[in-house]
Amino acid sequence: MKQIRIATRGSQLALAQANMTMKKLSEIAPDIPISIVKISTKGDRDKSDFLYKSTSVGFFTSEVERALLEGEGDVAVHSLKDLPTAITKGLVVSAIPAREQVCDAIVAAKDISSIQDLPKNAVVGTSSLRRITQLKQMRPDLDCQPLRGNIETRIKKVREGQVDAIVIAQAGLNRLSLSDEISLILPPEEFIPAPGQGALGIQTRADNPELCTIVAKLDDATARLTTETERHILAELHGGCSIPLGVYSHIEDGIIYIHAILCNLTVTKRVKKTVSCPVENALETAEKLTQEILEQGGREILEEIRCQKEE
Repeated sequence: MKQIRIATRGSQLALAQANMTMKKLSEIAPDIPISIVKISTKGDRDKSDFLYKSTSVGFFTSEVERALLEGEGDVAVHSLKDLPTAITKGLVVSAIPAREQVCDAIVAAKDISSIQDLPKNAVVGTSSLRRITQLKQMRPDLDCQPLRGNIETRIKKVREGQVDAIVIAQAGLNRLSLSDEISLILPPEEFIPAPGQGALGIQTRADNPELCTIVAKLDDATARLTTETERHILAELHGGCSIPLGVYSHIEDGIIYIHAILCNLTVTKRVKKTVSCPVENALETAEKLTQEILEQGGREILEEIRCQKEE
């Protein structure tokens, strides 16, 4: 193999993740030159509104995948939560490396020890419908405003007083060495993260088995099982960033615990479930959990969201 080109978005976080991957691949294949190819995506160019209003699938990933398929790169590094559950034909997710922290975190203008410490009617920046609905459950008075741009830009808006706080993935802050900016970490069993949050998905072309084998050495069995369990529920509910769904799973002593929440847009209805089972039954249990969510109000919530999007 002459070289390995890693295709990635051009944001600081995406580049940090690509560089982490490059370092690990260099340890596995020290004799192969590895470089990074930056790809501009629609998600990076369009920062105008809430993500859930977009009709696009793969808002941050499709153009990176295209670059891989067209031979502009050999490996693609994605935040797994951005990657659609339907795998693009011709590509495989050869590795899901060990997961970073899965929690959401708050960066606030003032010291806080809980969400209740935010000022009354505080302006909170986030473009995630999942985060908005869970925040509104805890604090109906909060004014959630769309906030896009890279992590540094979002933090700057807090420091400049444009918003009182932002909600952001702890993993991104950790990967950019910005953990000191965190005001509050939200426990994932209570404030449930996005499916696959904190994990990377590393893609290769299916017709390059040699590279697939090299990249597969980065795979982490626990990260793959937990994220595939979470993304299975997402896929069964036909969701993406357009539905307020949180799913989080973790493994303790051979038992996988799966937490899920689905809310409607007005936060008047919600289904929140926790189940557990031996790890070998993870996907089967995720299937049952999905059906319980649908039967206990989830079907009506999804239909309500669909109708509201069509208005």
